[in-house]
Amino acid sequence: MRLAGRVTIVGFVVMCSGLAPDATFSGKAMTVQNAAEKPSDVQLQTAVAQAMQTSPLTANSLIVVHVNQGEVTLEGAAVSPLARREATRLAETVLGVKEIRNRLSVVNTQTAVVPADK
Repeated sequence: MRLAGRVTIVGFVVMCSGLAPDATFSGKAMTVQNAAEKPSDVQLQTAVAQAMQTSPLTANSLIVVHVNQGEVTLEGAAVSPLARREATRLAETVLGVKEIRNRLSVVNTQTAVVPADK
């Protein structure tokens, strides 16, 4: 099943989208200047991804952020169980997030083996 939403990869890939003109990011939670206005999926995606990049626990993880109608799905690899939990906590701090699905795998980057090309 494919989600019809926007995707941002946090970590080793540069983000392609920026905050909308009416949104601000404080490092803890995204806010929309007009509180009655519901944040768009792009705004939510940007805020969650920026929160992941600013946290020392998640900055070295490879996290893909999907947002569809306010529902956030986190996929990819976290560097520790603590980083995996922190990713959920950070997404919860973003105003407008309705639900979070954490599908992150924990990968030990020190012992990970990259398969050889055949």
